[in-house]
Amino acid sequence: MKSNLTCTLTLGVFLVCALYTAWLSVRTYFSGRELQQVQYQYMRLEQTHEALQSLASEALEFSKKNPAMNPILQRFDIKPKGGGTNAPTATQKPAAK
Repeated sequence: MKSNLTCTLTLGVFLVCALYTAWLSVRTYFSGRELQQVQYQYMRLEQTHEALQSLASEALEFSKKNPAMNPILQRFDIKPKGGGTNAPTATQKPAAK
């Protein structure tokens, strides 16, 4: 009788461990797939960012030859407004030493 109970308990523990292992395997599989999707989205985002940076720098170079482009660049904060000098204005205090 005691042998039968031990066998049943051992089989129950084994079944619980097997189900838990299967659940962890499925969860790991889907987490890996999600990680791949996020990495792909990040790669696409970086490529888009690099393309936009390149476009912005080309637009800045073009605006040096064609100043009519400045209002568009200023509208999207690509080029600072007012000539872009770094001299302190009347409202700014000079930095203390």
